[in-house]
Amino acid sequence: MSPIVFRQFPAVAAVERQLDLQFRGRLLDDEIEELPCLIDDASRQLFGITRGDTLYAALPDSVRARFTRIGWEENFDFLGHYSRDPNAHWRGFGLDLCCEEGRSLHCLDVFGRQLVCALHGLHPHAVLAFADGLTAQAA
Repeated sequence: MSPIVFRQFPAVAAVERQLDLQFRGRLLDDEIEELPCLIDDASRQLFGITRGDTLYAALPDSVRARFTRIGWEENFDFLGHYSRDPNAHWRGFGLDLCCEEGRSLHCLDVFGRQLVCALHGLHPHAVLAFADGLTAQAA
């Protein structure tokens, strides 16, 4: 089965394009102001939650009852680690989260926590709106 290429989703492509422009210092002031809304809208579309929903204080009581703050954050520790193969973790889930040049997508910084929550069933509202049965395949 071919991997799901994350960059091909329109919502991902739009955010990735804006983040790339921001990284290069070419994002206009009004686009900078609109970027958080674009990211949150895309996140809701892709995962049903935003990055803010993954912060410990925003978690539903049922989730906070299962995790300490430190324990919760440990779920996301690997997101900041460098790897020669940016897809190493995601390949097992049938995902390709690299750009066309093989580097990690910029948007992983803003979507990574939501993706982890959806893949691992950590947040009750997190879903993979783009992939029916993907988590069952990886389990």
